[in-house]
Amino acid sequence: MKQLFLLSLICVFNLIGFSQTPAEKAKALSLLKKMTLEEKVGQMTQVTLAVIAKGGGANQDGALDPAALKDAIQKYHVGSILNTTAHALSVETWNKILTEMQDEAGKSRLKIPILYGLDGMHGQTYTLNSTLFPQNIGMGATRNPLLVREMAKVTALELRASGVRWNFAPVLDIGRQPLWSRFPETYGEDVYIGKTMGVAAIKAYEEDGLKNITAVASCMKHYLGYSNSRNGKDRTPIYMPEIEMREYYLPQFREAVKAGSSSIMINSSEINGEPVHASKYLLTDVLRKELGFEGLIVTDWEDIIRIHTRHNVAATPREAVAKAINAGIDMSMVPMDYSFYGLLLEAVKKVKYR
Repeated sequence: MKQLFLLSLICVFNLIGFSQTPAEKAKALSLLKKMTLEEKVGQMTQVTLAVIAKGGGANQDGALDPAALKDAIQKYHVGSILNTTAHALSVETWNKILTEMQDEAGKSRLKIPILYGLDGMHGQTYTLNSTLFPQNIGMGATRNPLLVREMAKVTALELRASGVRWNFAPVLDIGRQPLWSRFPETYGEDVYIGKTMGVAAIKAYEEDGLKNITAVASCMKHYLGYSNSRNGKDRTPIYMPEIEMREYYLPQFREAVKAGSSSIMINSSEINGEPVHASKYLLTDVLRKELGFEGLIVTDWEDIIRIHTRHNVAATPREAVAKAINAGIDMSMVPMDYSFYGLLLEAVKKVKYR
């Protein structure tokens, strides 16, 4: 069901902070051989902080529920956690809760650390007293990639000061649909500006090396064509000829891959009737084979289950999981429960014992 190299990729991300030297790959592959199926599926599971916080999504202070944290790591082998709850947190609080998470991970059988991610798209918005910058549309208007670079450097420093190593940025969607509700997140309508600014941000985030405290892993998003909504509403269907896709929506991602972005987040919508999260053509044939992307492919919020509940191309939730994983997804931003974990285990066992 899941190719070995994709599973090993998840281990690489969690073990060594996205680095992929030959020695580190060998270490990850060695660890992979020791992992149970449950541990592998857990590493592909990403939940939001509310799942393990006291009071859930209403939590104000970041305090963790020890029992919920233990379940997440020891029972479900969760590989990644994201987001904040109802309030931004101080640097001290982020350090405290992330230390608690990693201490719990250190008690697990294989001691694989938790990979934490936040949306620092125009500054580290989830940390109190951090530096905030204009949205991408404002940065694009400056026509100044050096300014974008400096913004990304500051954001990386403040994310790392918070203890976070994965930034869900930059947004590479192109702003050609003025009705789209997330238009300000784009660098504008011009392909050249979009890819130039995007590359500047990615290099600034990652060029110092992800083991150093001045760098974070970037996540280019939302692959592909997310901003081309027919009616302008978020997560709504897209109709797009191949030539339009390749002329306006693919170039930014092609250049971002060349620039070395470590991860990519997928378009929540469907293109020409096919959910992108279930598209082997876009995720494997174009992204992996044509563009040569070797990093981690993560879903957006709840988007695997939506293959069943919203796009209606999978008869059951389990079939939705199977479609997404077989198309090329590496990690599911579930994010409110452990349904993905159970469904993927069922799907793999169903194939194994057929």
